[in-house]
Amino acid sequence: RMDDEETTGVGVGGTADPGTDNATTQTGVSQEDTEMSFIAKINNAKIIYNILNGVHLKKDQAATVTIEQRGLKFTVEESKVMQGNCFLQASLFDEYHSSNRPNARDTNAEQEETVPEQFKVNLSTVLDCLNIFGGTSNFTSLQIMYNGYGSALFLLLEDNTVRTECGLRTLDADGTINFNFTGVPIPNKVIMKSECLKEALNELDWSSDVLTVLLSPDPPYFRLTTSGPSGSCQVDYPKDSEAFEGFDCTQTQAFNYKMKLLQPTAKALSMSTKTSARMNERGILNFQHLYQGDDGETSFVDFFILPLEEDAADDDDNFG
Repeated sequence: RMDDEETTGVGVGGTADPGTDNATTQTGVSQEDTEMSFIAKINNAKIIYNILNGVHLKKDQAATVTIEQRGLKFTVEESKVMQGNCFLQASLFDEYHSSNRPNARDTNAEQEETVPEQFKVNLSTVLDCLNIFGGTSNFTSLQIMYNGYGSALFLLLEDNTVRTECGLRTLDADGTINFNFTGVPIPNKVIMKSECLKEALNELDWSSDVLTVLLSPDPPYFRLTTSGPSGSCQVDYPKDSEAFEGFDCTQTQAFNYKMKLLQPTAKALSMSTKTSARMNERGILNFQHLYQGDDGETSFVDFFILPLEEDAADDDDNFG
């Protein structure tokens, strides 16, 4: 397998630097002329950029890419306590083809079942390439190509008559964490307008280390609490609030989470219209953000966050 160095620009001639806004046209044999195991095309690269940016947590962010017949998934993880996923449905693209070849690492000649292609890539570099013509253009087309195990991930972008092709080296995927979120009962679930949840998070003290999330069928129903050197802050929403589009809570739960793990969720809210918040019996928190394009196509960005080990939070501290 190739090493972990990312490169941009393929072909015999020039290269393209994803860190600049200046595109360079490429020469040499185009990847379009080669049969690929995966090809996806979309007329507006900005859509893909905005969705992927929702799970971009830090510089040089590694992401596991999974190619399936039904769509393309990017997964990022942080310290084994948080996982972010964005799923780009096949219908989001103007053209989507995946051959889902048998796993090349399986030497069993009798293997007949195809498996999803999976590899790791530098998400920060992917975003730099997608933004190579600047972040304001809605007229940059994108073609994503991959040719199976050991291949680079190719991004072909075209804006008017200017075209650039980026090749990103890939790494072996070492698997992703299975939080088994649905393996235990999920007593509490709410669906909120993303704008309202964003307002609630903005009210909190982000210098605090810990956020307490309370969900209950009884008052205060939905409460976010932070406490730190500058004092404590709490935000309540009654279940009949206009912020909720759905409220289904059957059990009082209060768990603590690292505040910094909520920052990616807050970032993803800016592009979403609705957010589902669920908490299972182990206190694992799941936020799923719905992204809806102008053409009505939907995509999802979701996060799974583990509670602090000393949980659960003292219910007596959360009422009153």
